[in-house]
Amino acid sequence: MASVGLNASEKVCAVCDKVLWFELQPEDVYGTPHHASRQALEASAKSCRLCNMVLRAAIANYQDSRGRRGGKGYWRQFNAIKYHDGSSLRDITYLKELGACVPATGTDYPMGVGRAVLGATGNINSDGMHVEDEREVPNLEALTVDDSETANLPVWLYGNWWAEYEPSAPGDTKPLRLMGVGARFGKTQSHFDALNTRPDQVHLRGSNLGICTNDDSLFSTIPGRLREANSDSDIAISRLEKWLKDCEQNHPFCARPYVTPVLPTRVIDVFASDRGVALFQTHRQRGEYVTLSHCWGTSSRLMATKESIKDLEEGIAISFLPKTFQDAIKITRRLGIKYLWIDCLCIIQDDPDDWEREAAAMSQVYRNSYLTISAAASRDSYTGCFPKREKDSYVSPATISLGYATPREATGPMSQTLTYEHTSQLGKKNSVYLFEEWLPGSSYHFPQKMAMGSFGKRFDPIADEPLSTRAWTLQERLLSPRIVHYARDQMYFECESCVKSEDGFIFGDIYFGMKRLIETQRIPHNQHGLSQSGGLSFIVGQDAGGKYPGIRWQGGWLSLIENYTMRNLTVSGDKLTALAGVARALAEETGDRYFAGLWGKHFIEDLCWRMYPQEEIEDRRDMKNTPMMGKVLGTVRRPTQYRAPSWSWASLDGPVRHIPLSYSKLVSKIVDCSTVPAGKDPYGRVSSGKLDIQGPIFEVRPHVPKKRWDRHGIPVEINLEDERGIATGALHLDVSDESISYPCYALFLDPSKALILRTRDLEPKRNADGTEDPNTLISKPIPTCKDIKFNVAKSPDMKGYVFKALFDVVRIGVGAFVKATKENPDEKSGEEKEPEQWDEAKHGKLTLDKILHVSGDGSWGPITTDDPIVWVTIV
Repeated sequence: MASVGLNASEKVCAVCDKVLWFELQPEDVYGTPHHASRQALEASAKSCRLCNMVLRAAIANYQDSRGRRGGKGYWRQFNAIKYHDGSSLRDITYLKELGACVPATGTDYPMGVGRAVLGATGNINSDGMHVEDEREVPNLEALTVDDSETANLPVWLYGNWWAEYEPSAPGDTKPLRLMGVGARFGKTQSHFDALNTRPDQVHLRGSNLGICTNDDSLFSTIPGRLREANSDSDIAISRLEKWLKDCEQNHPFCARPYVTPVLPTRVIDVFASDRGVALFQTHRQRGEYVTLSHCWGTSSRLMATKESIKDLEEGIAISFLPKTFQDAIKITRRLGIKYLWIDCLCIIQDDPDDWEREAAAMSQVYRNSYLTISAAASRDSYTGCFPKREKDSYVSPATISLGYATPREATGPMSQTLTYEHTSQLGKKNSVYLFEEWLPGSSYHFPQKMAMGSFGKRFDPIADEPLSTRAWTLQERLLSPRIVHYARDQMYFECESCVKSEDGFIFGDIYFGMKRLIETQRIPHNQHGLSQSGGLSFIVGQDAGGKYPGIRWQGGWLSLIENYTMRNLTVSGDKLTALAGVARALAEETGDRYFAGLWGKHFIEDLCWRMYPQEEIEDRRDMKNTPMMGKVLGTVRRPTQYRAPSWSWASLDGPVRHIPLSYSKLVSKIVDCSTVPAGKDPYGRVSSGKLDIQGPIFEVRPHVPKKRWDRHGIPVEINLEDERGIATGALHLDVSDESISYPCYALFLDPSKALILRTRDLEPKRNADGTEDPNTLISKPIPTCKDIKFNVAKSPDMKGYVFKALFDVVRIGVGAFVKATKENPDEKSGEEKEPEQWDEAKHGKLTLDKILHVSGDGSWGPITTDDPIVWVTIV
């Protein structure tokens, strides 16, 4: 491979020209020499753009670990290992700089190295994300390099090599991929001699230069690519074809079915004529077809009606169709697929029977599709599939995952293109693009994983696109075996195995996939709720499960509902219908029963949801818990017409979050549940529903805190009427704008979490003098544990009876209660005392059993299975 001449504007100096940028050694191996000193590098940087980039990268390497990156702290990873240094063996620490977000999974392939320990350098929120730091700590970008330290130090280059898959053994280089280039000052090429490095450390500071190559490049170890400005270019279509081929040949869960699928009732024949297409009645013929997922928008659009159906079958000029439809036809034709399915053209929109029948078949339409075209960036049918990208600048997926917003400019003023010609293929040009972008480092001995989430947070790259705001498009995405997303920043390809970005990053953790969804619906009883093997919690009321409490929150039904309820519906009554295709597919796969958004085999877990219109943040500095409100996520509304029973999340509009239960300690049980469909589809709209459930019930009263209230929610309490005393709780109303009236009742699902209920029919409040107040309506009485204990005490033969409420009840919210702890002197006065240091001489050695805590799926709640149960019917 030899370097060829560059344009005068891109000319590099002789030092840069000699470097094989695509073969640099890893950071913890010997560096490649660049300029002999910082002074020489600075002189060359005046005329060589690449030298200027190397200088900035070397300074950033020096600055790293000396302040705050972007005004925030960041995570560090520590690995203590035995290091072979020639003939000797010594103890050293590998220190790796990470981003502002805590990695969602293990960062490295361990290869025999001990378990890593993570440490934060600044303030973090409950999600592990560093926040702006108020302390007087300078930003890395503001720190200057000490001239006396670096003036005569040589400059060394290294590569940032990550692993695409797990190496078979230490030293296996086949999985390694070059993600970036770094530079450092140092006396010698050894990483131990890098400036600002301790002798007992290997300090992995990462790479400050990103690297990409072209699609047909011979540099197979460089996965990075430049995104296409125009997603309908030949290169973009070629990428889509390669993604499809790779998916079919190398993904065992994504291969084409052996039998050609039955076509939907109607499809569009994209090859009907050179300039036109035609609607085709299939009569259950078989064939491959493509589907379109798009936003309809509010403007008028062409659609199939009883009047227009014949005209569509006779054919229509492509130029008469909305731009999004034209682009979808162009993609389908270039893939050589004959048929395309578009909802508004293939379903008769003014025929209720046809609409209901085709909506019920939606699961098969998308599941059998060869490919779904996602017009992710389009707001309506006239915007088109291909967004205009006039600027080179965008924030890459890796940068977002790390918690930063620094834009990538791969062909901007701080970038360099190098062109090489292979000696065996004269005339074949292979380009390498270098640009400024920071990525965490990687060790040759235990390389960094490439998958998104292993070096930063998990996130959905399509979440902020216009298409992701629409409720109907969620099931279209979930059911499709393969999707190409035309997003605002770039193209993404999604299948059952992974999501790939056009610029070369891989999302291994699928947010939406039928395979994962089906797996999570088949879990055994002990894998529900909080993990029984979870960690510890020393904060009263906080579960030990962490951010991802259970399997069904991780790509399962609960995470699906939480995403779905963030989306918008044009027709409010479609709340269940827009998800019916997924529900039908799940029921067919698992044999489970479906009740207005909840599943029979997972009912109690699905039942414990709450409305979540705004992010809730907890500031835990100074050993105190201060509840704070964050980003507004949506508005909670009660629909004007009945849509679902009160125990279903579908009864309301607004963001939903599920609360994990201590499943090994459940105190309630389902007696019976039923719903009545409002139409022909058993997975769609319902006209009524009821739930019979048994569990401990206590009357809820308002609580006046003696100290600062340190929890989110309305302070309430229950009186247990025994040695357990009064337990306080935080109540979250389903609709916060609605006033709460007492009494209301807590039906406990586990020792802590409860549904808050009142009777469906209310009655006038009775005043102290026995008269009724017709202007104040309150709940009718519901039998409670207190009532049962009283009756059993009077008539012991009633022990073991099941007591049933006379009146139907409705859900109005949820609550979480904690058992009373030993009263401290300051609680009576309401004063807060600073925490005291443990006095070992006075109290003995500090052990875990002496610290208030819960572990695994342990609960802070006061309720037990010994408490009496009440049978209620929730409607």
